[in-house]
Amino acid sequence: MQPSRLPLKLALAAFGLALVSGAWVWGKVIRTVPALVAVHDVAPGTEVTGEMVRVIRVPAGGTPPLALYGPGQVTGMYASVPIFQDHILTARHLTADPPAADAMSTLAPGQRVVSVPVRPEAVLGGALKPGDLVDVAAAWPGPEGKPGPVEVLVTGVRVADLRNSAGRSIDKLSDDAIDGAVPTAALLVVDAAQARTLVGAVESRATIYLWLVGRDGT
Repeated sequence: MQPSRLPLKLALAAFGLALVSGAWVWGKVIRTVPALVAVHDVAPGTEVTGEMVRVIRVPAGGTPPLALYGPGQVTGMYASVPIFQDHILTARHLTADPPAADAMSTLAPGQRVVSVPVRPEAVLGGALKPGDLVDVAAAWPGPEGKPGPVEVLVTGVRVADLRNSAGRSIDKLSDDAIDGAVPTAALLVVDAAQARTLVGAVESRATIYLWLVGRDGT
């Protein structure tokens, strides 16, 4: 009588199942990548240090674009937007530029801050930044509502801030606020005469254009 091969088959099946299960578990373990998260909330303009971040493991493919993975990547960097506790840091959260002085808190005697309405195409498609020096031009409605000739109103004035339709600073929005990142107003530092000129143009429904003439003192 031939000995039964059933125990052997069961043993082989159990061994195969163990191999498959082990490979599945091992695959799950190795399919992770490091990611850098904030230990606590970080305000815009704050210098980010290694003590403010920690490394976690996340599933591969579960990180946002440009995600950071090591504490050394934040050395010498500043928060460009609000960073919230346990959020994964990306390159868009950081800048190498230290925060500039708030132009509205350092007004010289006789200076004013004036708000002028702008369209995205009139502010370099979003490339304009607080601190830039600009010339301001205007085009008044011509026949049939079409813009007339462009006239330069003031030159070499500084951009204090850019605001969205909700009045929030574009420069301080988080990555989650993309819908609110379209500037609708520019705050400009001007003297009293320039303020009257700009307010008059706005009141007469002129289309305002800003031309970049200098950045970072250039």
